[in-house]
Amino acid sequence: MTLVAVGLNKRYGPTRAAGDVSITLRTGTVHAIVGENGAGKSTTLRMLGGALRPDSGEMTLNDAPYAPLSVADAAARGVALVHQEITINRSLTIAENIFIGALRRYARPLGIMKRGMMARQAQDALDRIGVKISVSTNIDRLNLGELKCIEIARAISSDPDTLLLDESTAYLDHREVDAVLTVMQELKSQGMTIGFVSHHLSEVLAAADDLTILKDGRFVGSFAAAKIAPDEIHRLMVGRDLSHGTYPPRPSPTVPAAPAVLRVREAAVGRELNDLSIEVRRGEILGLAGLKGAGAEALFAGIVGDEKLRHGVLHLAGEEYHPQTPRTAWHDGIAHLPGDRGNEGLIAGFSVLDNLVMARPPTRGPFFDRSRARAMSADLIKQIGIRTASADAPCRSLSGGNMQKVVLGKCLAVGPTLLLLNNPTRGVDMGARVEIYGLIRQKAAEGLAILLSSEDMPELIGMSDRLVVLRQGVAAHEFATLDGVEEHDIVKYMT
Repeated sequence: MTLVAVGLNKRYGPTRAAGDVSITLRTGTVHAIVGENGAGKSTTLRMLGGALRPDSGEMTLNDAPYAPLSVADAAARGVALVHQEITINRSLTIAENIFIGALRRYARPLGIMKRGMMARQAQDALDRIGVKISVSTNIDRLNLGELKCIEIARAISSDPDTLLLDESTAYLDHREVDAVLTVMQELKSQGMTIGFVSHHLSEVLAAADDLTILKDGRFVGSFAAAKIAPDEIHRLMVGRDLSHGTYPPRPSPTVPAAPAVLRVREAAVGRELNDLSIEVRRGEILGLAGLKGAGAEALFAGIVGDEKLRHGVLHLAGEEYHPQTPRTAWHDGIAHLPGDRGNEGLIAGFSVLDNLVMARPPTRGPFFDRSRARAMSADLIKQIGIRTASADAPCRSLSGGNMQKVVLGKCLAVGPTLLLLNNPTRGVDMGARVEIYGLIRQKAAEGLAILLSSEDMPELIGMSDRLVVLRQGVAAHEFATLDGVEEHDIVKYMT
């Protein structure tokens, strides 16, 4: 099924979200849309998928006029959209989430559901995308990557002719990404048309037949993926040369080693973390690698007081530390960038300003000092490169990557001594990644202790001073230096 858009435009007040975008998704091909945060990628995909109505422009589907009024309307025409942010309802079962739009199909008289049939068909949808999730699992036990896989299974379950994936691999680990890319190729071989947005150029080059580049909300051009070099893609995306490298230089080790800001001794948290001892020193970036559920997120939860330690002890700046709540942890100098920015990192309906200062609002006496807050937010917006119409704009008006920058800005606004980063560049384009990596390295050079957990292996290798590999809740291996280390060297300790 060929989906063609010509001259699509979308504005939000004075902000141009997409301007004169033209794109052709050819039948039985994979088409990537790439560009910096705020370039209009998600806006374009959402217009194609019926989630947004363009202000102007035309679309056709197999040469017939196509102007969906909603996502459901698009789905009825065979176009399925998977959103960037998690849209799972945790009060429902896995099967109910997969068939949320088709529950009537399983209804019997008197409101009784054909749950056995629904469970079997939900399991078939999950098996089709190659993920090992049992439909009988309690949904509260699933991690973000598994929740995203359920959303993809939901889209596949309707047997669409066209599948649109908006940053759907952002929450997945390397094994799940490989599974999704394999599924995309299988669906393409079956004649399905696939459009997807990704900030990972390796995914684009591995999967895409064609790609469209957007910049500043405008169409730059469409290309055959095999006929354009990665450096040229970067140049067209960001308007500058990134060939000098993604990661800032790693500093030479200091002798003697800097004092430890955080010491973790024989810590056990929840079901995931069993017996971990590590320390993070002043001015260093300690990386944590591992499959989902290996213990990194549980460790973060224990450090900030979101979960209690089953046993073990923490020391912060040389003193035994017993975190009470995330709020007290922030006040004790521990800033946390969570893996799920939408539900845990910010309040989308609040302004950029309010989100940036909410962890420690500036006050004058007992009152909120808005003038100081405005100055702080202006400095952070400039420092981090947040693209927003103004500090008063609601966060929901920003692209996903700029939302991520707001969460990072909130962390830095409190002047922490320890910074916990859970996938800090998830959903962030390459140009912005370079800026964020430089800022993280700068803060480490200023003495900030940083604990970095990421599912992006190149990020861990490029940014960490030391790296601990977690497996089943314990430290399986430590790399004292990352010089010369490659991905396969780490993966062999993860499994």
